Amino acid sequence: MSNPSPDNSQPPSKTDFEQELLKQEYFFLQTTIEDYNKQIWVIKALGITGTGLVINLILKEKENAIALIGCAIPLFFWILESQWKHFQRGFYPRAHQIEKLLTLEFNLRSPAIFFEWHRTFKRRLTPKRQGYLWDGLLNPTVFISYVLEIGFLLLLSVIPLPN
Repeated sequence: MSNPSPDNSQPPSKTDFEQELLKQEYFFLQTTIEDYNKQIWVIKALGITGTGLVINLILKEKENAIALIGCAIPLFFWILESQWKHFQRGFYPRAHQIEKLLTLEFNLRSPAIFFEWHRTFKRRLTPKRQGYLWDGLLNPTVFISYVLEIGFLLLLSVIPLPN
């Protein structure tokens, strides 16, 4: 009895193997970036909910001073979200690097998720400033909602409430 012959399967070439590894790494990075986005939305939602509870307490107790103390809630969530955004942005350079490798070395037109997002929204591929302060705390996608929440609470702290 003879052994069945394999289906002419050749081991992948080094180039094919490298391309497959890059593809797997790229989609792992994209999934990780999206997972960070999901967590960031949860953080933002919790921050807004906390601010809403403070506003409800202010209106119920008719006490403006609660608003000043309540500013700590959006400030806390602002710092928390900025840390997540900073960590998330750490994956961007490698995603961009893999896209360049796949297009320049392997002559592929895709994937180009990272590049196209930056092109569409007219964002620089490498930010002018880097670091926690710029990637997180002063990132407009992070701070705008929290500044609005804090501003609203400060406004509530100075306007007279009806008894």
